[in-house]
Amino acid sequence: MHRTALLFSAISFVLVAAASFFLASRAVEYVENSTQESVDKALLASGQNWATTRADGLVVHLTGLAPDEAARLQALEIMGQVIDTSRISDRTTVLQSSEIVEPRFSLEVLRNLDRISLIGLIPERVGRTFILERAAKIADGGTVTDMLESAEHRVPSGWARNLDFGLESLEQLPRSKISITPKDVRVTAVTESPEEQSAVEQALIKAKPDGVVLIMDISAPRPVIAPFRFRIRITDGEVELQSCSSDTRASRDRILRAVRTAGGEQKLICDIGLGVPTTEWDRAIIQSVQSLAALGGGTLDVTDSDISLVTTDTVSQSRFDTLVGSLESSLPELFSLQAVLPPKIAVDGTQAATETPEFIATRSPEGLVQLRGRIQSQQAKESVGVFAQALFGAKAVDNKTLIDPNLPDGWPKRVFAGLEGLSELRHGSVIVQPEDVSIRGISAKPDVTTLVSKLFAVRLGKGNGYKIDVQHDPKLIEKDNPLDARQCEAQINAVLGEQQIAFSPGSSSIEASSQGVLDAIADILRECPDSRFEIEGHTDSQGRDEMNLSLSQQRADAVLSGLLARRILIAGIAARGFGETQPLADNGSEEGRAANRRIAFRLIIDDATTTPSEEEKSDE
Repeated sequence: MHRTALLFSAISFVLVAAASFFLASRAVEYVENSTQESVDKALLASGQNWATTRADGLVVHLTGLAPDEAARLQALEIMGQVIDTSRISDRTTVLQSSEIVEPRFSLEVLRNLDRISLIGLIPERVGRTFILERAAKIADGGTVTDMLESAEHRVPSGWARNLDFGLESLEQLPRSKISITPKDVRVTAVTESPEEQSAVEQALIKAKPDGVVLIMDISAPRPVIAPFRFRIRITDGEVELQSCSSDTRASRDRILRAVRTAGGEQKLICDIGLGVPTTEWDRAIIQSVQSLAALGGGTLDVTDSDISLVTTDTVSQSRFDTLVGSLESSLPELFSLQAVLPPKIAVDGTQAATETPEFIATRSPEGLVQLRGRIQSQQAKESVGVFAQALFGAKAVDNKTLIDPNLPDGWPKRVFAGLEGLSELRHGSVIVQPEDVSIRGISAKPDVTTLVSKLFAVRLGKGNGYKIDVQHDPKLIEKDNPLDARQCEAQINAVLGEQQIAFSPGSSSIEASSQGVLDAIADILRECPDSRFEIEGHTDSQGRDEMNLSLSQQRADAVLSGLLARRILIAGIAARGFGETQPLADNGSEEGRAANRRIAFRLIIDDATTTPSEEEKSDE
């Protein structure tokens, strides 16, 4: 009986244990399934389709290939909103791991006597307090401005060593800027003299620990020079540099190079300092030295922006006017020039007669007009230049006249009359002197002598003499019968075949040397006024297609404008740019590219311009 009861109790215990295990298993399975279902729904709702979860009891394993670190962190954050983060097991793999960039540690220390400023990002472990205490000790009761930031990160290799050397250097440099990085130490400082500058540089090099990269910029203050002076004398080829000032080493080197080119062989010294009147000081000095050398000798004295040039009495008046006028025109705006040509001394010791002042204007067959000689004032010089540009074109005039306030009355009137007479010539020259105006040259107009005579008589009035020596060239006379349209096309392109219209590089501005080409084309177009033409602009293959197309159109338009300025009726003339699309030669060579950069004239064929031969062909 006792055994039976014991057996029954054991069986009951086993059955209860089995039932409990079954129920527990079902409960755990339910918890796992419900937890995983909740987590999966949250991940899918946030777009984390890459994530896979697996519940294992109370722990949920997150697996999958995350596209980046941000996606992985977002998935963990979403799961943490559903279950406790301690129950999450992260087993993901990141496809593109976002690299954490190490901070770029640097310290910049500015010191001006007892004032020190600290700027930069330093490692937290080094300690802001350590740097501030060192700076306060160096300032010795002065002001220390703290603008430091710190980051908790490992200390880079070389940082501690460079920091210690940089702060030690700061103690020796009252006016300095020291930049410290893990790679190098940069020291910029100002010393009281060149001697101190050298001593500081040697001390820093000596104190530098092994492994420290030191970059120094130690300077001594430049003295203030007042006034800035330059003086040179050239006598019989001997060059004597008596005074020289410059603001930088580069400026000094350029000035001394110009003196050596002029013949200076002595030891040349040029002081460097502050106080230069303009940043273009060296350019003005170099131009003046070159002009003095070209004149053959004399004295050049420059004080700030005032230039005095006294040449020798062996220089001719015309050469003096030409070179001094060229110098005056090219000097920087701030500078004023006073040039003197000493009077010539005769053999008997008396003063020789001075040369007659002149104004000279020349017009070349290519259309280039040069203005040389003397004019009374700066205002008159500008007025003459504008008048000449109106007559001959802005790009064709080179105005290098010299100002002389001692010219006789009526001088500008003679100059204007001479230029107007020159405009009637294809090429020639005008010389204006106190007593008369002389003009000579070639014109396409048969009655040119009468035209110029009437012009001078009206413009100059009574009491003013003039000499006229002009001729007309029959080859330049317009023909009574207009040319055939195809003859016009052939003649124009023959002119362009001999000399192309040249433009400034990358520009649509026609060079002065090509004005004569435009004149010749205009003469031909006058002989066939009813013909229709297209001006074609072409470029080489260098540059972008769009740029070449635009440039070719602009150049064709410039030629059209040039013809309009020559009073050619352009109603039947069109301008079109083709860019690089129609090359004549291989763009692989410079010769080929030069041939492809061109202007061409093409006859527009329609019923109005069809020649008889073409009509006969069409009838066939």
